[in-house]
Amino acid sequence: MPTAPSDPKAAALAKAQAASSLQNIFLTLLSNVAIATSLALLFYFREGNTLIFWWLGAAIAFAVLRAGWVSRLKSSGRIAQDPQPVLRSLTVMALASGLLWSVVPLALPLFSHAQNVNDVVFIMAGTTTGAIIQSLAYSPMAIAFSAPVMAATILRMLLSGSDVGYIVAADVVFLTVMLFRAALLGERNFTTSQNTAFEATALAASLADANQALERLVRMDSLTGLANRSHFRSVAGAACAAGTGVAFLLFDVDNFKTINDTRGHDAGDRVLQTLAALLCSACGADDLPVRLGGDEFIVVLQGANADRRAVALGERLMSALLRPVLIAGQPLTVSCSIGIAAHAAGAIDLEELSARADAALYRAKEDGRACMRVFDAQMQSALTLQRRLDFELAAALARRELHVEFQPQVAMATQEIIGFEALLRWNHACAGLIPPPDIVTAAIRLRLSAQLTEFVGERVCAFLRALDRKKAPQIRVSINVSPREFPIHSPAQTLKTVSERYGVDPKRIEIEVTEEAMFDPKRCADELKLIDQYGFALAIDDFGVGHSSIANLMAVEIDTIKIDRSFIHGIAGNRRDQQLVAAITAVALPLGHRIIAEGVESEADAECLRMLGCSYGQGWLYGKPMKEDEAIGWLVQRRAAAIEPLPRSA
Repeated sequence: MPTAPSDPKAAALAKAQAASSLQNIFLTLLSNVAIATSLALLFYFREGNTLIFWWLGAAIAFAVLRAGWVSRLKSSGRIAQDPQPVLRSLTVMALASGLLWSVVPLALPLFSHAQNVNDVVFIMAGTTTGAIIQSLAYSPMAIAFSAPVMAATILRMLLSGSDVGYIVAADVVFLTVMLFRAALLGERNFTTSQNTAFEATALAASLADANQALERLVRMDSLTGLANRSHFRSVAGAACAAGTGVAFLLFDVDNFKTINDTRGHDAGDRVLQTLAALLCSACGADDLPVRLGGDEFIVVLQGANADRRAVALGERLMSALLRPVLIAGQPLTVSCSIGIAAHAAGAIDLEELSARADAALYRAKEDGRACMRVFDAQMQSALTLQRRLDFELAAALARRELHVEFQPQVAMATQEIIGFEALLRWNHACAGLIPPPDIVTAAIRLRLSAQLTEFVGERVCAFLRALDRKKAPQIRVSINVSPREFPIHSPAQTLKTVSERYGVDPKRIEIEVTEEAMFDPKRCADELKLIDQYGFALAIDDFGVGHSSIANLMAVEIDTIKIDRSFIHGIAGNRRDQQLVAAITAVALPLGHRIIAEGVESEADAECLRMLGCSYGQGWLYGKPMKEDEAIGWLVQRRAAAIEPLPRSA
């Protein structure tokens, strides 16, 4: 059954069916006339009866009528305008023709020759088969013609009263079913092929639009409408190769995760969209603003004075962000950290300039965020060092070129040694002493964190075993771990394996994690749970440099809080730092946390800390970091001379 013409696809199918049916109908009509004439002559020569010619005349007249109607129909254009009525008319005409042909088998008793029956059955079946073959595009028309013809033939065989007639009737029924099934399958195949052709035509017609849409998708970020990373690489790569001057202004949103967590991801998306709009308004016509992904953006500036224009653009952007942005009707203060790298003349590698911009951005974040930094010679030195570390760290670990030093921690009132902190050291042959944060960052970048943690754990366990052999007191040694390692490996599992191998009680090892673990305790929950489960102590290092740690103290099982050295140096004369330490002790001491002040270098600061409730200290006032043998000898010597004052470091 045809689908309603309101469906464009169904209307197109109906048009194709009508066109195919009309294309074959003249041949069908000519065949009908030829077969009808042959049938009439056959009956006449056998019977000599002219009655059959009346039927022949009617058949020819109706065929001519149908041919004329089809000619007018083709010339009228109705097929394209409204094909459904055309198909219905063709079906009615086919039914009328079929009824006319069904007269022949029903009129057989008028003729006496027995052979007529066999011939008529053969001719009717053949005519029906031909009609169906010629009408595979639209089965209702073929069935409308064939049904009366085959029904009359079957009825004539059944009325014959003979066994042969019954058998032939059964065969004709079977043939009819098969022919009708073929008609339906033919229409289905035609419909399938036409639908495929329609889809191909539609696809071809929309290919240009699709290509344009695809090009936009390839080049554009869907959220902000800015160029995306792929387009950036194309444009920036060409700009770097051109050698006519290029600058990258790289920035991201400060504390964007906090915005997502407190306001929701929809608000975060609106912040990015608002920032993109501000960026577009601040950029020049030839500048390319790009969203690299997440909350990270970059602008490509080309040509003369690209470096100065990049700085001016950064200043415009930061000035625009001085005003809170409205998110869902609520004001929200947003700031950005910006890093700029420029190359005045000559070709430069895209990755090199990107790395410089990234280094400048990292420096802006280190300097407190909400600021802009331009890549300079100092950053170049740091970048060169980073690349050297990346290239040499794995080999240095394998060759045991790194070592661990131990700095004592004391009870400031009695100067009793309560533990040591293990400090990673790498005295590089060319670069000199590498800062521990640089080593840890390189290890994380190179996926060497597990090996680095294992190395430090082995040195700590060996140190504790050596102290036991010297009959030293059972003290605790702390090991620094960055929460950034947690997605890469489990420091707790690594240290558990090492401590079991050395036979060291995990309670004698304290794992220090930086305060960033307190910002998102849920993300670090599994590792913090393992630290407690395996029996290690937990210390929060660099406490006080964050923004919400005090509020999160009760969310984590903590043994020790280490107050960052930036609040300790000169605290005796700094009222603000005194208030901060007093606040920390007021919250931490009732919770049972041990508090250690880092970087204690003067008696005045130590006395002030004791007055504020901080009992333990670590710093050059009590002892400098020492190599393993030096620390053991220092501790043994101190025990032997317990009555003497604790030696002071220069």
